Amino acid sequence: MLPNDIREAARLIEWGLHPRALPENNVEYRDLVRRWTDEGAFQAVVAAVADGLKLRVVGVSLRAGVVLGTERESAFAYTISRFRRSVSNDEGAVIALVLVAACATFFPAQDSLDGDDLMPPSATLSEIRDHLAKLCQALESQDRRGEGAAAQWRKGWQHLRSLPEIVEDARRTARSHLHGLVGLVLSHLADIGFVAVEERSDGNNLYVTTPRFRIMLAEHAAVPLLDIARAARASQETAHA
Repeated sequence: MLPNDIREAARLIEWGLHPRALPENNVEYRDLVRRWTDEGAFQAVVAAVADGLKLRVVGVSLRAGVVLGTERESAFAYTISRFRRSVSNDEGAVIALVLVAACATFFPAQDSLDGDDLMPPSATLSEIRDHLAKLCQALESQDRRGEGAAAQWRKGWQHLRSLPEIVEDARRTARSHLHGLVGLVLSHLADIGFVAVEERSDGNNLYVTTPRFRIMLAEHAAVPLLDIARAARASQETAHA
């Protein structure tokens, strides 16, 4: 293992820590991704550098760049405290439910994660908000039947069920209504490079998924709560048919 190999492996990891950076926009990044693709030995060095930083290489491609996961103790790990100023005391469950509703809206079936469509999945804020409301209704119904999954997320769905759908005079990203709370979480997804935003004058912005989001979600696709969200989404579509 040569010092230059370690340096280039560290550079590739460093690029992965910039979620909005893409190989197509930077020659060095593109060359490092190609080296990863072509050299198994280089992949091992990159994995070792990542492991030392308590990171995991989830996926690498010319479209998405380097997608990194983190261990809980990593200095780069996402913590829920980033949302503490914007959501309720039960922020962990609240944010998780919003994220799951978004995932189920973008990818209504697990096998949709396996493709690499030319047209990436997209959804409006109101579509995700409506699916979040349906998910919370489904969890409330399950809780009445004594099902454990619903009880586990009770603080989250109870709080969300207590919120109005939208407060016209409130900020568009505010914790006081579902529309604003969903917008807050989606704005964070945009900040970390998981979605691109097409802003609209009425506030019902369109969110388009990036390849990074697909790669990261595919690693965590087998989540029972996501299955519940997809079932709730399917029942909503059936009711509107």
